[in-house]
Amino acid sequence: MTLTRGLVVTHGPQAHTLSCERGLAWREVVYNRFSMCALKRLVWAAGWLAGFAAGPGVATGAAPGGSIAVTSDYVLRGVSQSDGRPALQGEAHWSFAPGWSSGFWASQVRLAPAHESAEIGSYLQWRGALSEDFDLSASAAHYSYANDPRPIRYSYNELGVSLSWRDQLYVAASWTPKLNLYSYIDGLAGDRQVLTLEASLHRNLRPRLDLTAGIGLYYPKDLDYASYAYGNAALAWHYGHWHADLGWFWVQNAAHRRYSSGLAGGPLAANLRWSF
Repeated sequence: MTLTRGLVVTHGPQAHTLSCERGLAWREVVYNRFSMCALKRLVWAAGWLAGFAAGPGVATGAAPGGSIAVTSDYVLRGVSQSDGRPALQGEAHWSFAPGWSSGFWASQVRLAPAHESAEIGSYLQWRGALSEDFDLSASAAHYSYANDPRPIRYSYNELGVSLSWRDQLYVAASWTPKLNLYSYIDGLAGDRQVLTLEASLHRNLRPRLDLTAGIGLYYPKDLDYASYAYGNAALAWHYGHWHADLGWFWVQNAAHRRYSSGLAGGPLAANLRWSF
């Protein structure tokens, strides 16, 4: 079980249910030392977990796993986190009790021009069946940014809940109790609450092919020109441990998202992931 950061497709290590985002042009990436070291540590940990999973000492019901991925653009909620460039990503998790899992991830991000950084996250998640048709999940996550060039601290916590019907229809809400937001026009808006609402539809087209479409609303409380809508549609292919998808993305223009720095995601993005 891996954490899904949002239901609308987001190309990111923590967004595996309905998440992906932006740019098909594969371009050369200039890696800095810190972000690559962080990703190497994550890949090492992922390999260790994979080896441990095959060993005889794993307790019954315990299940480690993870993934390593490359995306043409890491987009979250309609906004590029990698400045329209490719990003390496990794995720590792542990299902330690029925319905319970925890994990961590890392991704290359570009929070300022010509400056590579790393997003690092950790989470705890529970998922259970309400009936034969409905599943409920809840999660708590922490996000931080290593080698962040910005003078203000942007680390934050997020609580989320989602409801699914027959693994086809999903609705979700997440709440960030305290987040620093910045606008080049209006300046700093510190310690703001943020609510995100999302809905998506998932369909199996044929063996190994899936189609997903979703919409979302990003809503910082009591802040003008900060709320915006976004959406996407994605076609995914999966075979064994491999997963690839191509997504189309839409987000409201910059006038609606003064406090969400970064390029608009899309209109296209590709992602390739190997899971274990």
